[in-house]
Amino acid sequence: MKQNEKKRDWLNIEYRRVQNKKLVVTVYVLLRLSVVGMLVAQIFNGNFENVYTCILALILFTIPSLIERRLHIDLPDTLEIIILLFIYAAEILGEIQEYYVLIPFWDDILHTLNGFLFAAVGFSLVNILNRDKRVMLRLSPFYMAVMAFCFSMTIGVLWEFFEFGMDRLFHLSLIHISEPT
Repeated sequence: MKQNEKKRDWLNIEYRRVQNKKLVVTVYVLLRLSVVGMLVAQIFNGNFENVYTCILALILFTIPSLIERRLHIDLPDTLEIIILLFIYAAEILGEIQEYYVLIPFWDDILHTLNGFLFAAVGFSLVNILNRDKRVMLRLSPFYMAVMAFCFSMTIGVLWEFFEFGMDRLFHLSLIHISEPT
């Protein structure tokens, strides 16, 4: 009995979430359908490395909604859409459609967008804390901007460490054509 009530509550919460975020859900569904179509095509082509890339993209698409549910925070819709589009651009367009090879500065474009994206994430996190009545935190706009910048730079440096480590340890090519080797 309690399990049915929990399931009903979960469905009600999800229905309200969809109603409040129609544009995000539409983008999410369209991108997932595109990736699933790409996944099926890659299976028929026998390109199983790209199959795993599609599965990774589908998993990454769930991260913004998991963050919202688990941490009980509401990400701005625009930020959520940008995150989804960034994942699609990096994994599907960059890796599978080979934009990293076809467009000379694709990796630089994504790194630049990633910097702005993580600055927005950092700003949003501090802004959420700033607005929360349970947290005694009232930061000036200047400090929030500095925090967003530092958060973005830290994530960028950590990503570069990750890229370098994967390239050296596993002989992968996470450093793409547009970057000097």
